[in-house]
Formats: sequence, structure tokens, C-alpha cells
Amino acid sequence: MIAKSENIIVIFKLVVIVIFAIVISFFINPELLSFSVSSHITNVLWAVWLTFFAYEWFRVITNTVEDMKDPSSLMLKSMFVSILLVMLLYIFISFVVFWNLSIDEIINAQDYALAEAAKPVFWQIWFIVMSIAALVSTSSSINANLYSIANTSYDMAKNWELPKVFQRWVYDSNEWLIISVILIWIMIVFFDLSLIASVWAVSMLFIHLIIHIWHFRLIKTTKASKFLIISAILAIIWTIILASNYSIDHIKWFWEILLWLIVVSFLIEFSLKKISWRVIKKHT
Repeated sequence: MIAKSENIIVIFKLVVIVIFAIVISFFINPELLSFSVSSHITNVLWAVWLTFFAYEWFRVITNTVEDMKDPSSLMLKSMFVSILLVMLLYIFISFVVFWNLSIDEIINAQDYALAEAAKPVFWQIWFIVMSIAALVSTSSSINANLYSIANTSYDMAKNWELPKVFQRWVYDSNEWLIISVILIWIMIVFFDLSLIASVWAVSMLFIHLIIHIWHFRLIKTTKASKFLIISAILAIIWTIILASNYSIDHIKWFWEILLWLIVVSFLIEFSLKKISWRVIKKHT
């Protein structure tokens, strides 16, 4: 059901974005990309580093491995093909938007820049279409993540790395899913979404950093490239510094919330281990 719905969603948003990009490319203003009107190079570098988060979700693909018929070959192909296609689309759309809107216009419409760029060519109706596509795209992301996290949580519960309640089913859904939805709803209603997004982004970077460090320790088993792993570790550290610096300047209580979240996470894990007498063993 998730696969079918995801296919429909992806086809819809790709059709909308491709039509938008092709048509609007005929109405470009090359002067908008000249150095005389461009943003300062420092801001451009900031934007490039923040683009890292746009590729964050490709890790979700790895959580589908149990449902793949031939994961040893299909996983690698799906990762590279999807990243390449999306990267080309990102670059094309970025040029199209910057060719049609000034820097100030993009900043003023930062939450709906694509829709704003479409308005002069397609009028108000396409502004609405692009807004709907953005909502559908968000739904697609949520759909994919719920699927991947459900697989991960269920598997961890089977291995006694999460409480047994995460393994039970309620109304064709995991109990953890119901709990998560309630917690997410509370955060959306009572907290600043910009703060939540920034804390989440940096938290994910920390998790990826730890994964790459442990991968380096297992490099004899995985036979991976030392150069690529070290490059990934250094790139993530640099991105954490940039993202944290940006968040501290723009978002209040950023570090306080992040540190509080880390402490609470460790306390919950420690408590679960003591209550359930779980022992996390090494396994392949």
C-alpha cells in the first residue's frame, strides 16, 4: 500500500515540477545571475552546505532492505540512481528560480519560492498547484519515513533493543506509531517548528557521524573506502559546525534544547535497559 501510494505521489510531484521547470526556462532573465546582483560568496557557501539536509532522506532507502528481492545489487543501484536524478533536478530548478526572481524576492518568499517563481508565467492558478505539490511532497516524505522507521523499530524490538510494546500491533499499525503521532502533534502545537527542524537536523548529523566512526572501526569487515569514510566524517563535522553556528544566530534556545534532548534520550535508554533487563549483544 505504501509503495503504490508513494509511486502515485512521486509521479504527480515530478510531473508538476518538470512542467514548471521546462516552461519557466523560456522566460529567464540571465542578468539576475550576474555577479553584480548575486549574494555575497559567504552566503552562497552557507547555502551550499545547508543543501546537505536536502539529501538527508536518502538514508531511508536502506531501511527497505528486508523487502527487496535482490538487495545486494538493487540497494546500491537505487541509491545512486535516485541521488543522481534528484541532484540534476535540484540544480536545474535552482537555476530556473534564480533566473526569474531576484535575491530579495527569493528571501521574502523563502517558504514558497517555487510557487512565487511560477506566478508570473502561470498566473495564480499555478501558484496554487505548486503549493499543493509542496504539501503532497511533504506527505510523501512522512509516508516514506513512517514505513522505514516502522521496519527499524519492529526489528529492534524483536532483538530486545526496544521494549516489547514496539512489536505489538494495534488496528493494523504499530503501537509506537500511535505514540509517535501523539508526541509529534504536541510538538507541532506547542513548539516553534524552526527550532524543532534545526535541532532535528543537527541531531541527525550527530547520529550519522557516530555511524561513520563505527563504520571506520569495522572497515576490515565491510572493505569500504577509507578515503570516502574519512571524507564523510570530516564533511559531517564541518556541516555540524556551520549548521550550529547558523542556528545559534537565528534561533533562540537552540543549544539548550539540543543538550536537553541528548540528556533525556540517554536517561530514557538507561531506564529502559534497567527496567527490561535488556542486554545489547553484538550480532551481524
